[in-house]
Amino acid sequence: MRQRGFTLLELVLVIVIFGLLLGVYLRSVRYYQEMAEQATVSLTLSNIRTGMAHEWVDRIVQGKAGEKIDQLIGSNPVRWLENPPPAYYGEIKAPNPERMETASWYFDLSQKELVYVVNNGSELEVENMSGRKVLRWKVALEDNSGSTSAVFGNLVLQPVVKYRWF
Repeated sequence: MRQRGFTLLELVLVIVIFGLLLGVYLRSVRYYQEMAEQATVSLTLSNIRTGMAHEWVDRIVQGKAGEKIDQLIGSNPVRWLENPPPAYYGEIKAPNPERMETASWYFDLSQKELVYVVNNGSELEVENMSGRKVLRWKVALEDNSGSTSAVFGNLVLQPVVKYRWF
């Protein structure tokens, strides 16, 4: 009489196939989570740049476009947003990025830089970076030597170190 049911070999094969499928699924989920994080960072930067443009328009309308531009250079660009980004910890004098939560923002008062602590950075390449991956930007004047564009066009939010995400 023949026994019914799975053999040990069949059971092991099912477990191995299930494990492989689970591994592929989890890798895909992590990839799409990182894509969403990159999109969120890009959207936040775009909103900050829009807020910077609104600041300039207000200055132009008030006839103060050229006045006190040095106050904007190195300032906290989050103040140009209606609401700060999620997980924004404010202005910090001596931050330690290693101790900050991932997927968080803060303004480094000592360096005058906006900082984002990366959560999923497997597809992120940051120049000269060791340890936890952080992205940094600062408000500065773009160097357009010989350019005839107005000062309004020269104020930029520029990355402090080069990076490439995806």
